[in-house]
Amino acid sequence: MLNCDERDGAAARSAPNAAGFGFALLLAMAVPVMAQQPTLVVTDPIVQQVLEVNRREVEALVSGRLLATQVSSTFVANTPGNGIVPGAELLAMFAAGSVAYASLEQQIEYAASHGKEIVVLMGIEVAVPAPGLANAGKRVHRRFTDVYRLEDGVWKHDLRHADVVKVEE
Repeated sequence: MLNCDERDGAAARSAPNAAGFGFALLLAMAVPVMAQQPTLVVTDPIVQQVLEVNRREVEALVSGRLLATQVSSTFVANTPGNGIVPGAELLAMFAAGSVAYASLEQQIEYAASHGKEIVVLMGIEVAVPAPGLANAGKRVHRRFTDVYRLEDGVWKHDLRHADVVKVEE
């Protein structure tokens, strides 16, 4: 459940004047504005469990300790490099060091259960690839969708899709 401020739909509106509109447009182009994200409020205990699993997984990714026990038997990822990678291949890539992160931060904008055995997380993340890799040291902004599935009584990462939206130079 996302918490958002509600606006009074009955607020008075005035007709825009041309000078004011031009100034507002110029200001909008000159000053980068960061949209305020609503606060994510999670009351579902299943989703809270998966958020904790996700937090531990992010720690493991940064420390280079991603384990086979963290991904499901059917895990597959649509990667930011435009490839579809099954779990075993992804684990091998991490083990070989061809995928590694100096840091990874996530802002989860959506977290909800879809039945009793599926939880979906969506949001934006900023990854900094480790030295020696493409975009090493740069902040790579990505939109992501992660699906966790209950497998043998344990929440495991089952599906991932991530797209690069910006690379800071």
